[in-house]
Amino acid sequence: MTIYLIGLGLGTSRQLTLEALETAKSLDKIYLDTYTSFIEDSFLEELSKGLGERLVKADRRMLEEKVSDIIREAGRMEVGILIPGDPLIATTHTSIIAEAAKKGISFKVIHGLSIYCAAVSASCLHAYKFGRVTTIPKSGIGVETCYRVIAENMERGLHTLVLLDTADGGLTIPEAIELLLRAEDKFGLGILHEDRLVICLARIGFDDEFKWAGRLRDASQRKYPPPPHSIIFPGELHFSEREALKAILNADAEVLDEHKPPRLWSSRIEKYLENVRRALEEMSYLSNDITEDLVNMARSYLEDAERFWESGDLFDALAAISYAEGLLDALRIMGKVEFTWGSGERVINGR
Repeated sequence: MTIYLIGLGLGTSRQLTLEALETAKSLDKIYLDTYTSFIEDSFLEELSKGLGERLVKADRRMLEEKVSDIIREAGRMEVGILIPGDPLIATTHTSIIAEAAKKGISFKVIHGLSIYCAAVSASCLHAYKFGRVTTIPKSGIGVETCYRVIAENMERGLHTLVLLDTADGGLTIPEAIELLLRAEDKFGLGILHEDRLVICLARIGFDDEFKWAGRLRDASQRKYPPPPHSIIFPGELHFSEREALKAILNADAEVLDEHKPPRLWSSRIEKYLENVRRALEEMSYLSNDITEDLVNMARSYLEDAERFWESGDLFDALAAISYAEGLLDALRIMGKVEFTWGSGERVINGR
């Protein structure tokens, strides 16, 4: 026997593949995931009518805490789980087939269209320039993590897809913006301000889908169709992306011209690197014990930081230059070497 994970697409019957439909009709029992994403009411009615008593609506508890019961059923009958989007985008469903494999139950995944790729396509941005994807729950818990993801992606010049919760009526774009602005007030990195370019997407794949690009302040005031909603925060824009946003999403040329994602750490790391280079060049030794070995270690950390910097790995670059600066500062404070830190910004506020 086999357990099937079947992708339903974006939430309407139009995105259901022929393979998904035929497989669902052939199964003995079918569970419908009702909590990880959105399903249109009319689509739900079609599924209920077509599958009858074989269809069981499954909530989070059934698919997480009681998934072993479903897997045991798959040992004696053909069982499927209908999942909005693509089955393996949510980690919940990956764990299901992993558990089935441990129990010796065969499994098959029938993929479906996911908002993960549909939103990227709808944005008119280059798919390979997207960084880490993040989600804002309706409760707002964890929005600080989302804020940091946007900051990290912008630092690398990458776009950020922010998925908004679909539970309990869904989180709207204005609500999500308000949550993110609270995180901006708390952390103050300057990544979100009223003129920041954003792309707003609602109900992609539905008849009333909505696509718009413009300033953050305007995005928070617009009227949208009901969820599901998502937001994209662009990073560096290629000229072809600018043209597409202007021609297809009617983005204002002035907004596009003003768009420049902040590089918060890039300018700082450049200063840190220069400070350590200058310190090593101007340093004089006051002791001949193990000082030179430690100075050489600082040089190695500097070389590591420069290599990370050149490859775009900013956070490892910051870590490495911090070690270099810390070693040199310790030697200076202990009276082993003598030098004066430059006037540029430093990682460690030594004496």
